[in-house]
Amino acid sequence: MSVTQDQLFEFDVRGYLHLRAALSAHEIAEYLEWASEVDTTSVADLNSENPELIEQQLNRPLSRVIDADPRFLHFLDHPAVEPLLTEFLGRGYRHVDNDLYYTYPQYNGGVWHRGVRAHPTGHVVGGRFVCPMVKVFYCLTDVTPGRGEFVVVPGSHKAEFDTPTDRLDLPGQWVFDDVAAGDVIIFNEALLHNGRPNLTDDVRKTVIVNFGREDAGVWPGYSPKLETVEAATPRRREILASRDAAWTEPEFATA
Repeated sequence: MSVTQDQLFEFDVRGYLHLRAALSAHEIAEYLEWASEVDTTSVADLNSENPELIEQQLNRPLSRVIDADPRFLHFLDHPAVEPLLTEFLGRGYRHVDNDLYYTYPQYNGGVWHRGVRAHPTGHVVGGRFVCPMVKVFYCLTDVTPGRGEFVVVPGSHKAEFDTPTDRLDLPGQWVFDDVAAGDVIIFNEALLHNGRPNLTDDVRKTVIVNFGREDAGVWPGYSPKLETVEAATPRRREILASRDAAWTEPEFATA
């Protein structure tokens, strides 16, 4: 798959792409089966080597899912996203963190945040993307209004003005309330983003993987086990190559 000019323009301007029907029905069924087989994994056992790092993880229900089941390594270079990650981060992009993320019934919603600082150019320098961090949501269930929707403020990856983020509704926000199982959302981590309350009895299920540039390190608590690296394909080992380096945000020029 190649990256289109429309996708480059949209990611530059909005800071995200919504890839509809990126996963087949067969894939969705398979991934949901994988999820059901690992979602009761003991977080304490999984982190037995470094229990103090559990606090750095989301664990809803399972952070470091690639260590619980190496089949989830598949999401490091899924063909629906690898060309885009290469475009936004470079061919040498690296794994930063990974989660099997459930938005449970009656979840109250999160807080507005961004993973890296906004950049005046939206992380485009010399006609090329230089994004420090890009996150991918592989959506395994439908997301409709009131079902714990993901929400972003398009263009906030290049925002020059601050706005109070202690409220649910920010100006210019976009709510992903028309997501179908099999959709993929990929976004610049400099975007302000949040999760809305889940007012239903349904569980929203998402595989989330965060990526950085070649010089990126791993987010604390997410360094993959050696056994996981050994189980990976050669390409995926390259993506996991920063397992011993701590995450730092690089400095970029504005022109």
